[in-house]
This record gives sequence, C-alpha cells and structure tokens, in this order.
Amino acid sequence: MDEHQDRLREEGQGIIARLGLLDLLRVWGEARVVGSVALGLVVRRDMDIHVLVPGKQVLETAVWGTCSALFARGAGRELRVTDYRWEREALKVAIDNYPGSSGPWSIDIWMTTRPESTAFAATEHLRATLTAEARSAILALKRRYDACGLLKDGLSAEIYEAVTCGGVKTVEEFEVWRGRDREGRSGGG
Repeated sequence: MDEHQDRLREEGQGIIARLGLLDLLRVWGEARVVGSVALGLVVRRDMDIHVLVPGKQVLETAVWGTCSALFARGAGRELRVTDYRWEREALKVAIDNYPGSSGPWSIDIWMTTRPESTAFAATEHLRATLTAEARSAILALKRRYDACGLLKDGLSAEIYEAVTCGGVKTVEEFEVWRGRDREGRSGGG
C-alpha cells in the first residue's frame, strides 16, 4: 500500500468521525463518503460526501439544518453553499479549511434528490474492481496533476475512468485519452 495515502485517508476518516458527519447527514437521507477517501486514493486533503434526500421539499431544509449543525460542531468559521439545482437538483455545502493534523482539509457535502447525481454507484463499482496496478496508476496520475495545481473540477473522476476503462497508465496516455474523449463529446471523429 501507499503510506502517504493511507495516512491521509485515516486522517480524513477521523475528521468524519470527529464531526459525526454521517450521523448528522443521515437525518436527511442516505449519506455516503465517496471518491478518494472512500476508495483509498487520497492525494490531497479533500473529501466528498453525497447525500440522497427524499424530495425537493427536503433539500433546502437539509442544507440549512446541516449548516447550523456544522457551525454548532465547530466545523469551521465559514461554510459556503452553492446552488446546482438547475443542473442536477443539488446543493453543495463546502468547508474549505477544516483543520487536520497534516493541514487544512476541503470537505464538500453534496445533497441531491437524484440518485444519478450521486457517486454512490461509481464508488461501489470502483471499490469492487480496482486492481493494485490500477490503484498505483491512479495515484501516480493524481499526484502528477496535483503537483501542477490541476487536480480539480472533476479531474480525479476522469483519471479513474481513463485508467479503469481505457487502460491508461501514464500522463501521456491520459492526455491522448482526454483528447479523444473531448472529440467524442464535441461531435468530432
């Protein structure tokens, strides 16, 4: 295994436990840790928790109730709420600088009414199918892009897909894969 990743994952899981995040969020719906902390692919101090709430009428109440509880638990001096309801019926609560032993963490709590807007299925699929070789390739790619300040805006998910579905192992292969993917989405050949 990867000791640095293991330490970061353990630290992230400790923060989730210390703040009682899953218990807090399960009041509103199905809550799961997804992404790098759930998969053991942590490169930077960043975690995502997705919450599937039972309906639109619960969504806003869940967000404001969560913010209130997070302030009461000392989760930070500043929380940010971003509205994605027009795009995927979701609201995101972000804690940008939660103090961890290795440095500040970013915690994104996504709340949605749409199962397809969660990463539940993708996380479970990856958890069940990741090989040691794929895990190693993903961590190497994520570290490389993080070192350049580019590991953001969904790039981790692209890396996961490229490695597991496209057999990508290097930065060069990833850039070729991304180029083909962009051409396919834009209607090019």
